[in-house]
Order: sequence, then structure tokens, then C-alpha cells
Amino acid sequence: MRRGLNRCCRGRPLTAQPPLSWFLAAVALVVPSIASSPAAAGAEAMPVHPMQGATPASNPPVFTWPAGGGPYAVEIEAADGKRFASRTPRNWLTLDHALPAGPVRWRWQGQQGQAALWHAFNVDRSAAAFTIPDGAALLARVRSRPHPRSVSIASLSQRAGAEATAAARIALARWQSMPLPAELPVASGLLAPARQNALLAENRRLVFDEEHRLLTAAWLWLATGDPPALAEARRRALHIATWDANGMTGFTHHDQAGRSVAWMLALSFDWLYDSLTDSERIRLLQAIRPRLEGMLGIEPFGIDRSFRLDRNPYDSHGVTAAARTSLICSILAGKDDFFDSCFRDVVPRYLAWPVPWGREDGGFANGTAYAHWGLLDTHLPVAHLLSQTLGIDLLRQPWIKGYGRFIAYFLPPGAPTGLFGDETEKRFANVWATQAKAYAAHLPSPMADWYARNQFGENPLHLALLLAPARDWNAIPGTLPAGTPRAVHLADIGWVAMHSDLSDRARTSVYFKASPYGSYNHSHADQNSFVIHARGQALAIDSGYYDFYGSPHWKDWYKQTRAHNAITFDGGQGQLHDTMKAKGRITRFEHHADYDLATGDAAAAYGGALTRAVRSVVYLRPDTVLVHDSLASETPRTWEWNLHALSKMKVKGARGLEIEQEGVRLCATLLESPEGAFEQTDRFATPPQGAYRAQWHARYTSGVKSRQARFLALLDVDCRGIMTEVRADGSRLIVDVGVRKFTFDQTGFAGVAP
Repeated sequence: MRRGLNRCCRGRPLTAQPPLSWFLAAVALVVPSIASSPAAAGAEAMPVHPMQGATPASNPPVFTWPAGGGPYAVEIEAADGKRFASRTPRNWLTLDHALPAGPVRWRWQGQQGQAALWHAFNVDRSAAAFTIPDGAALLARVRSRPHPRSVSIASLSQRAGAEATAAARIALARWQSMPLPAELPVASGLLAPARQNALLAENRRLVFDEEHRLLTAAWLWLATGDPPALAEARRRALHIATWDANGMTGFTHHDQAGRSVAWMLALSFDWLYDSLTDSERIRLLQAIRPRLEGMLGIEPFGIDRSFRLDRNPYDSHGVTAAARTSLICSILAGKDDFFDSCFRDVVPRYLAWPVPWGREDGGFANGTAYAHWGLLDTHLPVAHLLSQTLGIDLLRQPWIKGYGRFIAYFLPPGAPTGLFGDETEKRFANVWATQAKAYAAHLPSPMADWYARNQFGENPLHLALLLAPARDWNAIPGTLPAGTPRAVHLADIGWVAMHSDLSDRARTSVYFKASPYGSYNHSHADQNSFVIHARGQALAIDSGYYDFYGSPHWKDWYKQTRAHNAITFDGGQGQLHDTMKAKGRITRFEHHADYDLATGDAAAAYGGALTRAVRSVVYLRPDTVLVHDSLASETPRTWEWNLHALSKMKVKGARGLEIEQEGVRLCATLLESPEGAFEQTDRFATPPQGAYRAQWHARYTSGVKSRQARFLALLDVDCRGIMTEVRADGSRLIVDVGVRKFTFDQTGFAGVAP
């Protein structure tokens, strides 16, 4: 029995919880296969940061620039006139000291003649301090730390709640009677993609279930000192160590399984260290090293000791591998030169830019589904464990601090689906609740607490929750702080959320996107598209299904512009596919008490086919939306305005539609448009593989080709028939809606008329 453990826990006993892998099973059939990894989609370069004119949220900011021709000379001129000069082999730079407030300029110079242009930005006095120590100092620090490095036993035992420990003991009793799983045979590369994905999904379930069982048992041992928990954790860890590093759970055959095995064995080595014999520690290290070599390697899926992320920071599998590798090599630093070398190459790179899908406002441009998978399964646990290991509070990193606002506005309580990207058509209520409570437990704030209090059905045994301080959620206020804005624009990712009342589960919500992240990876070709939810129902939807990454349906429909509430032309042609070149940008955002206004420019996303593609969305609380499009092309086009729904729409004249979903209605009327008509179908251009519910797609098509077009649509939730008048004033349209008056000019600019 262990000494010094506090076994007195607060809270209520917990009844039996859902078994094992309910949380990860939902992702099993939709995660990329070996044959169709996001890494194969084509590299996108590291962006320049801080950008010209930026005001970073952290001080010092991390400096990044496109790879090529290193080593690099970097110059920084601070507001007080002092200059700092650095030389680095990598295309990023972190500082271990803050910069004085005021204007700063910086530049880099490579060895292949890149222009050394100055970039100016501003350090605000309110910027959060977030310095990153020198890598050599960090390595010396972790090498000197005893095991367990990644957790504090005293803190863990004090913070463990009675509900979690009770649930863990119930699960442990079930697991003790289960036979240890055998490793699956290697899947043949000659299988059809759908069958290959099914086998990979089975392998994922096996490995993720084992990760869950092993780490829960090890956590229970650390938190309570229960001998049965130690016995079960040892039994599973030593068994997993016998799995073949070149087999189906090896990184080169299945990167998700391979990184999971390396991660759970490294945590077992750390958490069970005092309870393992010398020979057992050696067995674990011998099982970890070949898997880690694959993760650090070049092919397939290896991160090239994180240098691949310098060249292509948006490799989503590589980002996850780098995060977990950072912790593994921090835990094992000092055991071998191999692990020290891994630490030097990977950990500083991970600290520099851990999550590439947003910068400092907390957004996740790869979509809400991949946001919660990434945060819950990797980035939040890694931030917690690596903070303890390195002695740096990574929870103060600006992106993770801002993430709570992202989920509160774009996955508000009662939301029927996610938003903007792969797998967002699903409602992951239990996952969202687990995410909400894990986040608020790690980073409590009035908004995070409100959000967590209004999400239900969480998994108390998820690792991210087990590591966090236990909280009595019934004692948390369930109200949103007074004065909280009802709309938000996350500039880094180009997303806008506008709500009738964020605190009301029966709210109306209007979402709009014009993102600099383009259609790359899990993002879609949906710039200037909108989504409307109301009363807990999805009304104007992003259509299609995530049957699997790279499927024919994914390529030919799900990712395409025609699958979204956006503009197409000439028979469904739209924006560029699977590239960051398909960029959009929010050019204007205003938030007012009774209305919001957002304008997006998506011309670049059409790859030169259109010379103007500007959409303005005006949301009048509580239930009225105006959507204005101004379009132009050097080539005459047939113009198309698209709207999608879960159920068949009623056609109301040549320019009207009505959507009804579970008694909630949305009426869409084109107040201004080229001559044409709506057509509707429930067919996909290419259907998904599997059994999926039909969806409905309406397209208004202009009858005559033209070089310019404009559309003005009125979207009326509950079909209240709000009084609207449209009149022309030269090239402007003046629209009276209720007591408000808006103007839209030919360039797409929207304004409020006196």
C-alpha cells in the first residue's frame, strides 16, 4: 500500500457509467485512413507571424515564416530602440523574455536570397506574458526530475473527485475479468478503401479502448493507492509492450494506433515507475523506442523530427503526433541519447505553435468536430501533463485560453450540429459535455463555467477530466455573465457567430464564414457560406456526410461549394478544392444590440473564375436575416444561389422556399435576383457509402448568362412575414426591414441608412 495518499474525497457516489469507448467510437469510421491521409493533400507553408500591423495577444509573440534556405538570421527592433539578433536553423523563433510595449519591427533573412523585409507590429501593454525558456535549459530541467514527471501524486490525490473514483472502480472490476486483447493482423493494402477504413476503425477501437483502460487504472492507482488498480495497470501495460511495433499497431501501418501505443506505454513508464522492476522498465522502453522512431521518421506519416511541420504546419496527423511525442520525449529524457535528441528537436517546435488551426483568439479553422477531438484527446491532456513535466503553465498559452469562447459561441448549449468542416453534421452531445467540463475544470471563468453547467452527459473517466480538479457542477452558476456579447467575430479563422440570446437554448443562431484557411484538410470550399439554427433545429445546413476521408462523396459533394449555402455558377462550379488558396476574409463586422452585420470577400476562393464575390449578412434579432451577394466575372456566367435542408422544402413561387424541421420553420425569399427559378432535389452528385438519411438541395439558377449579378435574400425564422420594402437608389438597394433601414451597393458594401 502506498503512503502519503489522501483517500478522503468530496462529492457523491456515481452510478455505473457507459462502457469504455463510447467517446471515441463515434470517430471510428471517419478518421483518415492510411491510403488517404491529410498529409498527402499537399503542403501549405508556414505563415508569417506576427503579420504586418498585428497586435499579438501574447508577449513575446512567436515568430514564424515560410521554410526554405536556412539557417536564418532574425532581427527584432523593440519599441525602446534595442535590437535583438538571433540565428536559427528553423523557420520559427521563440523568446525567453518579454518585449517592451509599443511598435516593434522584425525581419528574417535566409541563405537563398529571400528578401529581408521589415514587418511591423505592436506590443500592447495588456498582452499576456508567455515566455518560452531556452530548449537546453528545459532539457536539463526535465532530466533532473524524478518519476512521475508528468503528474503530482499529492495534487492528483487531493483533486480526485468521489464520482470519478467510484466510476473508475466500477469499470476496473469489469476490466479485471476481461481477457487481454490480441493484436489484429496487418490489413492488406489491396483492399477497397471502404473496407480498409473499416479495418482501421476496428484497430482504432481496440487500441483506444486499451489506452482508456490502462490509463484509467493507472490514474486510479495514483489518486487512491488501490492495489487492484496497480495490478490491472501493470497487467495491461506489460501485455501491450508485447505487441509488434511492426504490426498493425505499429506507427508505419496505422499512425493513430501507433502513437496511442507509444503514448500509453510512456505514461505507464512514468506513472508506474516506482512499482516496476528494472527489467520491466527496460521492456517498456524497448517497446516504446521503435514506435517513437516511426513517429520521428520520414515515411509514412512520420514528422521528420518535427521538421515536416516546419515545411507544412497544417499536417493534422503530424500535429497530433508532435504533441504526443513532445510529452513522450519529456518523460523519457535522460534515459538515452535518443530521447534527449527527440526532446531537442520536437519539444521547442511544439511549444512554438502547438495548434496551427488558429492563433490567439482560440478558434479552430478545421471545424468544430476536429476541434473537440484535438482538444480533448490530445492538446488539453498534453498541456496539463507537459506543464507539470516542464514547469511551464501551458494553459496560459493564448490559443488555449481563447478556446473557451470559440466553443461557447460556435457550439452553444443545445446546438443541433457542429459547424464548417468534416463530421460537423453530427450532434456529439456527450463529447461536447465532456469537452465543456474538462475545459472549465482546467480553465475556470464565468463564461466557461456557464457553458459547462449547461452541457450534460459527460464521460467522467475521460483522461482530460481525470487530470483536472474535480468540481461540483451543481454548485456552478448556470447563468451567463451579464453584458456578454451575443455575437463574435474570430478574426484569425474568419468565423462569425450571431445569436438572438446566447444564454437561451431556444435561440436563433446565424453562422457565417470567410476564412483565410481556405478549403484545406478538413475544411470545405464554403467561403461566404452561412448556417442557421433555431429552437434546437438545424434549418439551413451544410449538407453531405463524412463517410470517410477522401471518399468519392467527400471529394465530389461534401467538400464542394455546391454542398453549402453559398454561390456557385455554370452548373454547380464553385471554389477551389482542398487548398489554402481558396481563401476568404471577413472585411467588416459590427455587433449592435438589435442587429449584427458581417461582410465576407470570397473572390480569391474561386481561383480567378470570379472577379467579385462579396456577401453581406445582416442579422436582425431575434429572427430575421438579410443576405446580399454582389458577383462579377470577366466571363458571362449562369449564377446559382444554394440552400440546403434536412427535409423537403416547399417551393413558394419562383423565388421562395419554406423549410420545416420538427415544427420550426424558415422562409427564404429572394427579394432581388436575376430572372430564374428554384429547383430542388434530394440526390447527391455522388452518394455517400453506407446508409444515410436523404437531404434536400435547392438551387436558384439565373436564366440568362451575365458578367454581373446580385442577390438579396430575406430569411425569416418562424415565417413571421416581417414587413420588408426594397427600392433602388442608383446602384444601391435600400431595404426597410421593420424599423431598420439598410443599404447595399453594387460592390457588396452594406451599411445602415439613417
